[in-house]
Amino acid sequence: MVRAGFLRYRVIMIATLDDRDHRILSLLRADAWLSYAELSRRVNLSASAVQRRVERMIAAGVILGAHAEIAPQEAPAPLTLFLLVELAEESRQALQHFSATVAANPEVVEAHYVAGEADVLLTLRLPDMAAYDRFVEMHLNASHVVRKFKTLTALRSLAPRRAGD
Repeated sequence: MVRAGFLRYRVIMIATLDDRDHRILSLLRADAWLSYAELSRRVNLSASAVQRRVERMIAAGVILGAHAEIAPQEAPAPLTLFLLVELAEESRQALQHFSATVAANPEVVEAHYVAGEADVLLTLRLPDMAAYDRFVEMHLNASHVVRKFKTLTALRSLAPRRAGD
């Protein structure tokens, strides 16, 4: 359970981000490995001031984490699949149920609620088609909230991800 005080603090925190906070966020989005010293040089603040700002944004839930991007050919799961999922009904409960299902799976790299032909777009990273078959059986075919789905297989990336994407 989230305390109301935290929510109020988070809303106030988000509303009070200044230009330097936004610059720090932009720099971290592009390269989460930047040191406080390097960040401080780029935003013209002391390293301790930058550290306090970053820690404040982490505490407020503005910064959720830092991640390493692994080259697809080096990843233990080289198969990238995109699934267009149509839910049996467009209701808050169906979406919440499906969201909880996919959020609990490390194979799901991205999940987006979308407008158009499908309700949800999933990006999966899997080691092979057998793992895909298991995912489909356990999480899509067995789900009462999924009406149908369509799978697209990535053959290769035409444009690499840019830092911050």
